[in-house]
Amino acid sequence: MNCVKILGGGIAGLTAAINLKRAGVDVEVHERKSYCGRHTSDFQFLENWTFKDDALDILRNMNIQTDFYVKPRHTQETISPSGKMYFGTSKKPITYLVKRGRSKDSIDRSIESQCLQLDIKLLFNSKLKAQEADIIATGIKKPNFIATGVMFPCEHEYRSVLIFDDCLSKEFYSYFVVNDNVGEITCVNPVNQKDHVVRLEHTVKRCEETFAIKIENIIERFSAPLSFEPLNRVRINNQYFVGEAAGFQDCFMGFGMLYAFKSGYLAAKSIIDNLDYNQLINREILKPIQISCANRVLWEKLSNRGYERLINLLNSRNPIVKSFLGGDDLRLILKKLYNRSLSYFLRPLLFW
Repeated sequence: MNCVKILGGGIAGLTAAINLKRAGVDVEVHERKSYCGRHTSDFQFLENWTFKDDALDILRNMNIQTDFYVKPRHTQETISPSGKMYFGTSKKPITYLVKRGRSKDSIDRSIESQCLQLDIKLLFNSKLKAQEADIIATGIKKPNFIATGVMFPCEHEYRSVLIFDDCLSKEFYSYFVVNDNVGEITCVNPVNQKDHVVRLEHTVKRCEETFAIKIENIIERFSAPLSFEPLNRVRINNQYFVGEAAGFQDCFMGFGMLYAFKSGYLAAKSIIDNLDYNQLINREILKPIQISCANRVLWEKLSNRGYERLINLLNSRNPIVKSFLGGDDLRLILKKLYNRSLSYFLRPLLFW
């Protein structure tokens, strides 16, 4: 290819551009918006259990500088519908908290800056047609979930809490995060749910009551689409599909950034080394995505009774149950779940 044209300036598209440029391939990134990356400014997490290597090492090995705002997190709280708490810990980071959006230290701005340092052409407000692009990195087309949330000043120390309750987030979870005196409350619900605003209000109220906070000044309101559908397309008519455009998403818990980075990198590698993109995807990222799809099928059947059972299992001191789950280290438990279907381990216990 004389010049590789990438449609979409998100994580996947920019990762592909960086690796192509570093290999001496001329590249253009065409972005519909007037800026690269996510439009909302919020906290997100890089998961650190899906793959063998540490998440930050994975990024560095794909030529991504990790000079963005990042905090390793070794704990994760989870609350059941009735208020039962599970406090998960790990010796190694369970997740890495990062900032998204237009803040100067966000992960989006960091990789955009790296592109500029490499003199990659970033063409904003582009009208490039999809059929004219070599790499499609345009994100979600048909979301089936919507995340809605608020950010606000909060004096709490750092906290990250998942809230399992179908009355707040149907078939998913809500969460409460505090970092550097900024709080974030988010709930996630199916697109066809008619009461997204009401559910967010109830989630905020639940958090105020549970964590003894009072939200009086909202810094930002945001919403974002999510898609938990199986893979739909990888390479069609010599076009490479990466990130959410290809359906590369953790369908179980909603993490997707590592899949975006990896698929962008693999598309570039396929072009640079003339390798089969489908084979690279199948070898590198297909298995955990397939497992996450199987886990989602079970998760959507749990409802509040199942969530209560799950928290009880996680808190169990029964040695047989602990061995079944993978021990006390939450990261190792999650690694086990992402190498075998959740239904394989927990279906008999959750539905007994």
